This record gives sequence, C-alpha cells and structure tokens, in this order.
Amino acid sequence: MFNSWLPESQDRLPLTWWKQHPVYLAAIIALVAAASMIVTAVLGYDLMRHFVFTFDRAFGELHLWTPLTYVLFNPPSLWTLIGCYLLWSFGEAVERHLGRRAFVRMLLLLLLVSPLLITVLGLLGIRGPGCAGILQLEFGVFIAFATLYPRAKISILILTLDAWVLAAVFVGLNALGSLASRDWLSLLLLAANVGSAYAFIRYETGELKLPSMPKPAFKLAKATKPATPPAPSVDDILDKISREGMHSLSAEERRILDKASDEMKRRAR
Repeated sequence: MFNSWLPESQDRLPLTWWKQHPVYLAAIIALVAAASMIVTAVLGYDLMRHFVFTFDRAFGELHLWTPLTYVLFNPPSLWTLIGCYLLWSFGEAVERHLGRRAFVRMLLLLLLVSPLLITVLGLLGIRGPGCAGILQLEFGVFIAFATLYPRAKISILILTLDAWVLAAVFVGLNALGSLASRDWLSLLLLAANVGSAYAFIRYETGELKLPSMPKPAFKLAKATKPATPPAPSVDDILDKISREGMHSLSAEERRILDKASDEMKRRAR
C-alpha cells in the first residue's frame, strides 16, 4: 500500500504544479492545518474536543482515532498560522532532501511519539497532558530542518541566525518554561519530540546506526571420516589363506590377490 500511494519513481517529484510552481506534500499539509482553524471555529470546541488525544479519552471512552486526529484541533491563532508557513517552507526543504517517502515516515514518527509517550505514562499510572494542535508537529519539522541544514541563515526582523542557533533558542525557551512551572511531563514531551526529529534525520543521512543484535555463532563440528584401514598386503592375504582358508577372504582381499596374480603373469611373459 505504501508503494502504491508513494511510488519510489516519484519520490522527489512535486505532487502537483500551481501556476508553474511545484507543490509538495509539506505545502498541502500546511494548507490543511490552516483550514483546520476555520473548521475548529465553525464546529466549536465542544465538538472538536472529540479529536483531542488524552489517555482517558482514547482508552476509557474508546476514542481510538485521536492519536491521529489531534493535529486537527487548531483554535484560530496567529502562532498557528505562522507555524503553517514555517511548515510549508522548512518542511518542503526537508522533503526535497529526503524524498517524500522518508518525509512521510518522519511525519508519522512526530505525530505518534507524543501519544505513545503519554500512553506509556498512563499505563504506569501517571496522568499527563493531552495532545492538541499541530504546533508540536511543526516544531519537530523545524528541528529536522535545523539538523539537516544547521548553517542555513534565517532572518528574523533585523537578526540573521544560523538554523541550529534558532532551534537551540526555541528549545531552550520551551525547556525553561516547563522547568519554571515544574511541568516535568511537558519537559519530557519536548525532549521526545526534539529527540525524535534529530535522531530521524541523523539516521536517514547515515550518521546514526541502529544497534543490531549480535547473531549467535553456531560452529558445527565437522564430521570426521573414520580412518580407512590400510589395504592388506599380498603376504598378509597369503598368511590368512594358510590359517583360515580361501573362503575367509573378503571381496577386497580377493581383488588385491587377483591383481597381484595378473601382475605376476605379465612379468612372466
């Protein structure tokens, strides 16, 4: 199914074109996220909360679709709109570099890492915050871009910073905010999101290798052939005939005796 939806032959081609401009998957996702703000406003928070992921709602109320749909809950916000633009811009650069198939795998990883961590904590009896909105996914895509192009120049008003510096500033500010409020779960979710994006890019670029289990080495003992006893000499055969008679000879001993007899006849000629 993955190959039919995302054929490898079109991995680095745009999805479509609009006014002679290529349109990639990152742009489509950014437009859907922007449209979700309108849908959230029209349907209202009471209805849209059924798309939000929390441990109790997902497993207590069996809202099993929420690990995939929580990114659609986006109240109208300038920050969400800016995040959609950044997803379009930085996500397209990452998609072009990695290819669409790897880009989709990264998006799925960033989408599921927070619900998975919250689920694990919930099974341990620790109730944490839920997941709502696309900001976390957008932030993960920017971390992926900064990992891929750490020296890329990004201009903010009058400042121009390297991508890795800006990423470090964003991560640091979020971490300090969680630390100040003693929100350890949010700090853990931040680390999971940033670490997943960073590790994925490192892995796709060949700078990170997954540990592999050593294969047990089974050494099969070579079957030793039984030692072949040396062929009896003619004298031994003659001694055996004198002791036990002609009938006691084996087929091999008879062959040796006949061969010796033929050799003697040839020499006599």
